Amino acid sequence: MNSWKVIPAVLVIFGAGVLTGGLLVDHVVHEHRTLPAPRSPETWRRAFIGHLDKVLKLTPEQHAAISKIVAEGQEKNREIWRQEMEQVHQRIRAELTTEQQKEFDTMVRQFAPHGPAHNNTPPPATNDVPPPPAGEPGA
Repeated sequence: MNSWKVIPAVLVIFGAGVLTGGLLVDHVVHEHRTLPAPRSPETWRRAFIGHLDKVLKLTPEQHAAISKIVAEGQEKNREIWRQEMEQVHQRIRAELTTEQQKEFDTMVRQFAPHGPAHNNTPPPATNDVPPPPAGEPGA
């Protein structure tokens, strides 16, 4: 009779282990989730204009005009972002000691994105979004 009591006890322990393991895996997966890689402004612009073409069935003239508007807006945003980040860095440096400022400057250089778009001189916006096929509105 005592041997039959062991079976339910083992099943309860096994079930508790499965439940605990499942919750732990779920917790670890959520804690270590990575963010998607940011898209470049050019990639975003192409996708956005492509979506507008598809949904709104833009004419080639509309496509060209809207592409130019989006590119100009992105260029203005780059300049605003650059200026704002310079001000933020200055304000942070004002709160730091001389030694901390040196370390902060190193950190800023180390974590700054690499490439021509991030050397305080953003490249000019390009209007490299391909137009819709000739003769067909939208794509």
